Amino acid sequence: MPPLTLDGDSLGEKHRHLNKLVQEAIANEQYELPNISAENSDIDNLLKIKVAAKTRNVDYIIQVIKSNDMLYAATAIKKSTWLVTEAQYAHIINPEYLHTQLQPSMNTKTFNKLMLHIRLHLKDEKRVETFYEYLKDTASGYKWLQNCSIPFIENVIKNERLVPLDLFKRLCRRSAHFMKYYTRVEGESVYEVKRELLFLLKSHTLEILNILEDKGNEYYPDMGKKKTKIVMQICPERILAKFDRYIGAIDLSVATKYLNKNEIKSFLHQQAAYITCRLFDENILKLFINKMPEEERFEFVKKTFIDKTEMSLIFTEEEKTMIESSVNPYQWYEYAPFNVALPELEKLVRKESAPPERCAMLSVLIRCARRNPQHIKTLLKYYAEKHINEPIIFKLKFVNNLLSEVPTHDFDVDTWNVLDKLFHSMELYTETDNEQHNVQMCLQAILTYKLLHDEPIPDIIKEKIKLDSLDLKQKHLNEDQKNKVFSYLLKLRMEEIQILNTKDESDVHDYVVKLTNALILLKDWKKDINTYPYILEKIHDLVNIKQENSWSHLNFSNLYLTNKSWRRSMFKDSLSLCVSEDTCLNALKHDPQMLTRHDKEMDTLRSNDAVSLRRLLAKLRVFWPESLAQQWIDAYLLNLNKTTGHKATFKGLFTLLPQKEVVELAKKHVPLDFKINWGETDHTEIKIRKNIANYLYYTRPLIPLDTVLSYAKGDYLQYAVPSLNSISHNLSAIESGEYVSKLLDAPVSLQKHGIQLAFLKLNTDDLKSLFSNIWDRTKNSSIQAILFKNTYDKMCNVNNTTDETKLWELLRMFIDKLDKSDGNSVSQDIFKKLGNVRKVPVSVRADYYMRSYEYLTSLPASTNCEPYVKQLTQYAPIIMENLEDDFVAEKLLSLAEEKFLMVNSEFIEIFACYVLCGKSEEGQLKRFQRVINPAMEKAFQCWDNIHSNDYYVKDNFKEFLKQLVWHFLEYFTYNKMTVPARLFVEIKDIILNELPIVENYLLITSWKLVTEYVTLMDEHGFKCGVFDKTKLTDSGCFGNGWMSDEMADLWKDIHVKISPSFGPAALKCLREDVIQYSTSIHCIFADAFERTFQMLSFQNYYFLLETLEYMLDDECITSYLVVSRIMPKYVEDELKPKRSELRNKIRSHPSSVVKVHYHNDFWNFAED
Repeated sequence: MPPLTLDGDSLGEKHRHLNKLVQEAIANEQYELPNISAENSDIDNLLKIKVAAKTRNVDYIIQVIKSNDMLYAATAIKKSTWLVTEAQYAHIINPEYLHTQLQPSMNTKTFNKLMLHIRLHLKDEKRVETFYEYLKDTASGYKWLQNCSIPFIENVIKNERLVPLDLFKRLCRRSAHFMKYYTRVEGESVYEVKRELLFLLKSHTLEILNILEDKGNEYYPDMGKKKTKIVMQICPERILAKFDRYIGAIDLSVATKYLNKNEIKSFLHQQAAYITCRLFDENILKLFINKMPEEERFEFVKKTFIDKTEMSLIFTEEEKTMIESSVNPYQWYEYAPFNVALPELEKLVRKESAPPERCAMLSVLIRCARRNPQHIKTLLKYYAEKHINEPIIFKLKFVNNLLSEVPTHDFDVDTWNVLDKLFHSMELYTETDNEQHNVQMCLQAILTYKLLHDEPIPDIIKEKIKLDSLDLKQKHLNEDQKNKVFSYLLKLRMEEIQILNTKDESDVHDYVVKLTNALILLKDWKKDINTYPYILEKIHDLVNIKQENSWSHLNFSNLYLTNKSWRRSMFKDSLSLCVSEDTCLNALKHDPQMLTRHDKEMDTLRSNDAVSLRRLLAKLRVFWPESLAQQWIDAYLLNLNKTTGHKATFKGLFTLLPQKEVVELAKKHVPLDFKINWGETDHTEIKIRKNIANYLYYTRPLIPLDTVLSYAKGDYLQYAVPSLNSISHNLSAIESGEYVSKLLDAPVSLQKHGIQLAFLKLNTDDLKSLFSNIWDRTKNSSIQAILFKNTYDKMCNVNNTTDETKLWELLRMFIDKLDKSDGNSVSQDIFKKLGNVRKVPVSVRADYYMRSYEYLTSLPASTNCEPYVKQLTQYAPIIMENLEDDFVAEKLLSLAEEKFLMVNSEFIEIFACYVLCGKSEEGQLKRFQRVINPAMEKAFQCWDNIHSNDYYVKDNFKEFLKQLVWHFLEYFTYNKMTVPARLFVEIKDIILNELPIVENYLLITSWKLVTEYVTLMDEHGFKCGVFDKTKLTDSGCFGNGWMSDEMADLWKDIHVKISPSFGPAALKCLREDVIQYSTSIHCIFADAFERTFQMLSFQNYYFLLETLEYMLDDECITSYLVVSRIMPKYVEDELKPKRSELRNKIRSHPSSVVKVHYHNDFWNFAED
């Protein structure tokens, strides 16, 4: 039976005929639906698939989806949306059936396409939730959330997982209810999330503003003009009341429009501190001044910024200095009436010797005069009289400033003559070369004026002006003026393209540039090219010349691409103007024979290795198999004998040829000798073999992997790798099993691909038995490295606890069997993986860490494993809570005394984490006595040891205490441990017994206060689990000794309850020290108190002020001296009332000693 052919010439006609055949087949009850076959044409098979889809033949569609031909499978999926959406097929479209029954028989690409189609079209919330639950642990599982029910999504985000930002935006678009979970976005800063949520600002203004303001110290994202307008229309009072927060986010040019004109002065006074901080934007003050009543502006500017008589009423001394250093005094005359500004600036100009400054001053006058023609004339006359001899560079700058502010074509004759005099002084009307100066704006002004006033345009102006840079300001012209200017410009362009010189290619190139400029002119002035057929004729003439001279390599694409809407008018010449896949596809839609008529252009396209033609070739193969497709196949076969274009040739051939013919072609060129000898062998044949091996994966349907393997040997293996990887990746699980065994029995170079294929396709149980056997029978280090690397990578990405455990068992077996004698037979790639614990799943991370550390530390120094051991050591504090006690004590911290006393010891943090991670207070004390206490005793014996002028033992011990406090805060915040009160007390007692307090007062006192704080936490009943971790984001995590704002907010609740007890406790300490050392101890006690808050990481002054409030005791003068000394001098506005209250108490104390100290501490700080 002859293959089915479609009537019609164009692509659209063929599609319509195919659709007609589908309808006829459906109407014909006798129509049989045989299986698709490689022996039939694509049209035959596509017809069957479409009929099956229309008639809902489920079994047929399933069989097609299982085929290796992506065209057929993709068509079946696309045309069978009913299979996805209708509930009656839920027994097929469910995750269990798809993954256990269909996936093993489907190639990877088809299965992924099917899953994507389901995800995009399945809207039944319950069914989608089933998919999510089944796939949630996979890398793309989160993508199914979007179509789940809103309560389900909320539960997942709130309790189960963070979501990527792009998904979060889509969820918020579906329901703004999800906005409140903006801290549950994965891998993005809160700032970035807030910025992306601004798209909801118009519909949910108040909710978005609440989110922006949620963390007061964060920067707000930029709103731009449109969003600023929204917030200022809906809630201007809110924005202005919190102007200090929003000033960096809103567009002030919009926001200032909503200010009351009569309240600008008071607003400037209130917000001066925040406005002056943004003086890097020189227009910021002007934005506010411009909104004042016009009659009041200059009076305000004069008194405030020029005479400065009222400047102190609005700005502080610091703010005045900032303004004066940012804005030149003469700039304020922009607001003066011209008759005031001119004489004042004239005085300043006379005193100024620097030409740039004089030019800047005179430019201010332009802004004063620009709205009054008479003032412009006066200014020009003044300039012509007084400054015509200025250096040309500054004269030109002044004139260009004028031209940018004022439409000079409207000047009267007198004004123009003065300006023209300046033009003459700049030698614009002479043969002088002005190229080094920017005179084009001046030349444009001359041309426009003379053209609109019907004056002759001097030839010298025509010569100097560059039409390609002509940027006439159309907005200043009326319609008649626009038409007049355009007609003149078009006439100039037409004169340029009048004569087409075809002597050589360079002439044609120059002509193309001129013709392109003509088209750009039409585009800029929004003209229709069909109104100017002369230009289209010139384009056609240019194409004819290109063809007559066989200059097919010349590029005319700029002509075709200038304006997309004009391409229809250039259709007949499109392939000559711009030969590309898109123009060829367009030709198929309207006149496919153009591809035959432009064979030279097609040959150039076919030989271009840098161009992809997959879409075009796919259309040719399906709809023109006997005509155009065959012509292109023949042309590609001829190209085989050429020296260039082989990549494009084989990509094209393998895309067009049926699988059977590709296999035959590949067999024909299989090398007999896989060693390439470039000196003796035919280079053309070598190139053919290389490209066959490289591009076999372009074939549709998938080429058998055996065909690729016939090339994957010797020197040709490197070229076959792309095909080998692509085809093996797409194999179904059933097919993969056959090839895995074949590849694993091959030479080492192919075994590596077999291992990768096995990891890709086989389940974990099969992998475990298979690779344990391979490891046992191979001594090849590269094979072992690949086995280890792939097992490690799969374990890190499997997202399934059961599989993670099985893969870890396999890895553990690998580690146990690694060479332990000298390690020289072990690949460095394995060492790298052993050192990289961070990526290992949490369920097996601790076991992996301990086994890796034990192995790496067992190897001799010659293996160069120190970097990986160091990497593990640095990671120990992060994983400490999951490490076994004996492992840490006997392996990681073996020789504890030696490690504790090392110079710049890297183990100090590990000591702190180890003792804190005891499961209870008894466990902490047990660990302390086992490891830490002996190390401390040794440290106290070596307390005064010096290395490089540093007391390194003291430094180590101080660092230990710092890390102890720091990790307590971290663990407690994340609900990982109880309050270590007994441990801290034990350390305090030992310090007091072992160290002389006179020499170590700061250290001992600060630790006593820290211990007091932790003990009070225990007494107040704070237990593990007090914090809500959902309030934390990635940006809210701890840094090295730094507590984020989010963490600080959580700890404020504790601190408020602790401070009423901690303040008096600190005061008691102070009293005891005063008795022992006298009142002069208060300075050092204040330092110890500040160090306490540093160790507790309470950087926010809220914590300090909260405690100081409870330390003042009228009967203890030294308490006032301590509070005065350590009270913060710079605080945020919300803390100023509390600080002011404390200052008032200290200042009002009757003791003259207190007053002296207070005034000494605050002599340079004004009252709040």
